[in-house]
Amino acid sequence: MEAETDLASLVVAARAGSEEAWRRLVEAHQAPLLRLAWALTGDRELAADIVQDALVEAFLRIRQLRAPGAFSGWVRTILVRTAQRRRSRPKPSPEREREDARTPETTAVGAELRQAVDRALAALSPACREALALAMEGSLSSEQAAAVLGCSPGAYRVRLHEARRRMRERLAEFLKE
Repeated sequence: MEAETDLASLVVAARAGSEEAWRRLVEAHQAPLLRLAWALTGDRELAADIVQDALVEAFLRIRQLRAPGAFSGWVRTILVRTAQRRRSRPKPSPEREREDARTPETTAVGAELRQAVDRALAALSPACREALALAMEGSLSSEQAAAVLGCSPGAYRVRLHEARRRMRERLAEFLKE
């Protein structure tokens, strides 16, 4: 309850023009938003761009937020919609993603697993990838996630089930161990 009050206080202060309050809101939400955007897109650079765009949109529209305590869900919704708008842009090639993953610091197994996860996420339909990303974030109920995606809770659960099934199939060789 205290965290919600803190969040609401920061939102009220940010609405009033406090740069410090906005900075603290960004700091508190940036990492979870980046994880969600990466899960939605499968591309780390695109995810960072989407987070930046979503935070700019949130900053510009913060006065439209009716319930200051709902900031977290509101900014996630903005992020998902931003990612959906970006979907029409060309995707990076899987070969480039594999090259980006190869660094001296990564182990062969770790790099192989990362590549397999990236490929498995990229192979999901956008609707399934969105459902999985929201489930991975873990802070929303089925009803809340469905509202963010603009579908019924039943449709959300079907998409999530399908996403998990396909991920298990594609990552079966890593799950054996």
